[in-house]
Amino acid sequence: MTNLRHSRHRATPGAAAQHVPFTIIREKRLAMAERLSVQIDAENDAFTNAVKDQLFKALSQAETESLEWLVMEHYQFSFANKTLLQKAVDCTKKLADAGVSVELQRNVDEEDGHAPMYKKGMLEAGTDMDKRVEFAPTTRFLADVDALCAPDPSRALGSLYATETAAIFEHEVLYEICKEICDRRGFTYEGSLIKRFHDIHLEDGVEQGHKDGLAAFVDLGPDAADGDGEPIDMDEVRKGALEAIRIMRVWWDALLQKSLGHSVLSAA
Repeated sequence: MTNLRHSRHRATPGAAAQHVPFTIIREKRLAMAERLSVQIDAENDAFTNAVKDQLFKALSQAETESLEWLVMEHYQFSFANKTLLQKAVDCTKKLADAGVSVELQRNVDEEDGHAPMYKKGMLEAGTDMDKRVEFAPTTRFLADVDALCAPDPSRALGSLYATETAAIFEHEVLYEICKEICDRRGFTYEGSLIKRFHDIHLEDGVEQGHKDGLAAFVDLGPDAADGDGEPIDMDEVRKGALEAIRIMRVWWDALLQKSLGHSVLSAA
């Protein structure tokens, strides 16, 4: 398959290479490996890369109805996302560093209007989100994520960092799924509202910005405190992130089983 979306983590060309002592390079690598955000990203990548690989390989052979169904289920997360983020905003106001809730509020504001755009864009392409029938694993998934957004603010920070990071992968995958649906229906994808919806999150860097903004607090931990509230508890941040990843794995496993008949995650 051609024209696949890939991660937005791209190397940036810099100045000519200079000789750097090995000990400095080693110390920098160790510091990178110790960052909590890097550890969380590794756990996220383990399942998102597997899901992406399976979906991209199956895309051209998958039934249109199955692809449309995946879009409808993903839309449920998009529709609920603002409410989930707002709950985390309110919860993280208990932290000593007000920057966490401020960053999450920025995420809420940037997501404003995106779900209606998603719905309208797919309607123009021939998919009516209102015809979706409830899928129990999606209902459980949203309830489980909601439960992580409060009452523990550190756990909320970790869980939202994990879900916002995974959102990059989701838009990479759904970009291609929506394009495939449009191509099969003879609907021009280039210049369409649904393509613009995904481009906002990928090319315009919305999701990468959300990830990077939260990573600053995930990695600073207790050192980020500048007020009288609770310090960031790194153990709880880690627990929240890992639990969110577990929940996402379970959801995507169910999505793949339903749409493609099997899931790479079941064998992982």
